[in-house]
Amino acid sequence: MVTNYERGRAFEYRVKQYLEKQGYFVVRSAGSHFPDLIAIKHGKVLAIEVKRNKPSPSILQEVEQKAKELMRYGITPCLAYLDGDGKIKLVIL
Repeated sequence: MVTNYERGRAFEYRVKQYLEKQGYFVVRSAGSHFPDLIAIKHGKVLAIEVKRNKPSPSILQEVEQKAKELMRYGITPCLAYLDGDGKIKLVIL
């Protein structure tokens, strides 16, 4: 049986590969830490929280609060999730 953690981890790797194909250097944070991925390309740094499904408003608010600190350092906080068609959606917060 596949656990929710394993599904989430697999999706993190899928998002990582998606970004690497776009030319980003991507590092994954092991465990359940914010952010899940750091992606760097041409001096731009993205901090990405990965959720398999579109997050609820309360989860989105929690992620946005954590993201505010990163913005002070010039890091762009993002959220990645699957849209209704099963495609990766990357949203800048």
